[in-house]
Amino acid sequence: MGKLRIAVIGTGNIARQHVEAILACGQELAGVCNHNIEKAMLFLSSFSGREGVAPAVLEETVFDSVPAMLDTVKPDLVYITTPHKTHVDNAFHAVQRGIHCIIEKPIDISLAKAAYLKEESERSGALVSVISQSRFFRPCERIRNAIEDGRIEPAFGIVNVQAWRDEAYYRSNEWRGTWAEEGGGVLVNQAVHELDLLSYFMGRVESVYGIWRNVNHPYIEVDDTAQGIVTFESGATATVLVSNSVNPAQSAYVHIVGTNGHTLGIQTHGGVEINPGIKPSSFRAVNDVFTLESPETMARYAQNDYEGVTDDNYSYFYFIEHLKEMIHAIKNQKDGMNVRLRNNIDSSLCCMLIAQGIYLSNKLGRPVTRKEIIDDSMLKLTNPSAAE
Repeated sequence: MGKLRIAVIGTGNIARQHVEAILACGQELAGVCNHNIEKAMLFLSSFSGREGVAPAVLEETVFDSVPAMLDTVKPDLVYITTPHKTHVDNAFHAVQRGIHCIIEKPIDISLAKAAYLKEESERSGALVSVISQSRFFRPCERIRNAIEDGRIEPAFGIVNVQAWRDEAYYRSNEWRGTWAEEGGGVLVNQAVHELDLLSYFMGRVESVYGIWRNVNHPYIEVDDTAQGIVTFESGATATVLVSNSVNPAQSAYVHIVGTNGHTLGIQTHGGVEINPGIKPSSFRAVNDVFTLESPETMARYAQNDYEGVTDDNYSYFYFIEHLKEMIHAIKNQKDGMNVRLRNNIDSSLCCMLIAQGIYLSNKLGRPVTRKEIIDDSMLKLTNPSAAE
C-alpha cells in the first residue's frame, strides 16, 4: 500500500500536532478545511516546502466546505479537529463517502449522534478511530496486558485528576466552557483521558452516580470539578474525583485494585508539587504502582518506556503511534483481514457514558443506568425542549 492521502478538518493548535504525525509517518497532507478560508490557507501554507505537503491552492487543497474538500481531494483518511459539537457532523460527511476518520477527543457531545455514526461506518466500511493517546503509553499497555492475561481481575478502580485551567485558557476560544459547544467541562476535556483508561481497564459501564460543581471558574457555564461512583458490568466499581480548579496543578492517576489484592496504576500527569521544578507538560507517564512485579523489574521496564520519545516529538509521538495503527488497519481491511482498533467508536462511548452519567445523575439526584444515559442523549437529540 502506498502513501495515504490525508486531509485535516479544523486548523487549530492540535491540528498542527496531527500534521507533524502525518509527515513523520511519511504520508501525504492532501488538503485542509476551515470555515474561515483565510485560516485554512495560512495553516497549509505554514507547512509549505515540507515533503508530503500539497501546495496551498484555493478550492484545490484549501477549502471552507467539508463536502467540497472531500469530493475534490478524495482523501483516504481525514482528521476531525474541530470543536466538540461538530465532530460527528463532520465525520459523517466522510464516512458516508467511505473515507476513514480519526476524530479528536471526545467523539462528540452527543452519544446518540455517535451511535448513528457507528451505524453509518458499519454500512460504508469506513474505519473510525477516536484520539486517546494514553492507550499507547507503554505503562498503560502493561496494565491492560496484565488484565487480559488474567494476572489481575479488577475489583475497583480510582481516578484522580488535580489539574488547573486559567481564565486565559477559556477565553482562547469562544466555544470553551459552554454546554452548547464544548458539552461539558473537566469531565469531557481534561479528564477524558483518565476516564478512557478507566473504561479500557474495567470494561463496559453499567451505572453512574455523581455530582459536579463549578468551584472557581465563574466565567464558564460548565463543571470544573466532579465526583462519581461508577459500576461496571463485571460488578467492579470505581471512584472518580476530577478537577481543573487546583492551582498549581498536582497530578493525575488511574489505579486498579484486583481481587487478589494487587494494585496496578499509572500516573498520567505530574505537576509542580509532585515533581518540583518539572513542568506538567514535560512529565512522562509512569507506573507509579505495579505490585505484580518487583521494583527492580519495574525499573528496567521504565528505562525502555520512552524509547524514541524526545522533548521535540513528545507532543505528537503518540499521535504517530495512533496513525501507525490506523494505517495498519486500513491495509488489513483492504487485504480482507480482521481489523481491530484500540480507539474505536465503542471505546470512546465508554468514557463519555461516565461523563454524561455524572451530569444526568447530578440533575436527577440519583444513580443512573447505562440505558438511561443513552436514552437521555437520544431525547436531547430528537426533542431538545423535552430534555430540559
